[in-house]
Amino acid sequence: MNPLVLFITGALVIANLVVALPSNDNNQFPTTEEVMKRLSDLEYRLSLKILQETDKCALERNGTCYFVLFYHPDKVNEDAARLACEKRGAEVGNIYSEDHYNWVMDYVRPYIAARNDGSPQVGLRTGMTYDPKSQIVYLSDGTKAPFVHWEAGYPRSGSDETTILIHVYPEGSQYNGMFNRKSSTTGFAALCQIDV
Repeated sequence: MNPLVLFITGALVIANLVVALPSNDNNQFPTTEEVMKRLSDLEYRLSLKILQETDKCALERNGTCYFVLFYHPDKVNEDAARLACEKRGAEVGNIYSEDHYNWVMDYVRPYIAARNDGSPQVGLRTGMTYDPKSQIVYLSDGTKAPFVHWEAGYPRSGSDETTILIHVYPEGSQYNGMFNRKSSTTGFAALCQIDV
């Protein structure tokens, strides 16, 4: 059986259980509002899963495939991003040029509207790092990054704020751009790359 069909079938079975199971310690059945919230969250997760399964290589350039993994709610710290990409045979991705950066922004922007938690942005984790002492951004392989586009107010100078994320807001926002934070900072998505 097609893995995607199998996944959808399983999701529908889980949805049925979500609706039928009591929601609290008093074994009371969920209210209509609770059921709708659970189904909305499940529908959202399912739509992201389907997109990710059907769009495994969103962009291929120079022999490298790039794709983005989305999670809800925001829970992608440095370790989670690495493990999520590795699970698909990839590594956490880098930004190599202004064109590449603009493609990533354009690719991720539609997912802002898809969020069901009201957030106006997507925090995208990369494999890039920042050295506050030298003020240099490095790619995941340790070479100096050829392109950096900082968000207004960044980089920060904290010695432990070494990982690079990208804020993706609607086009024209002053908050679009790269920012440095602690490795424990969570985001909504992870950029992955794999050689093809």
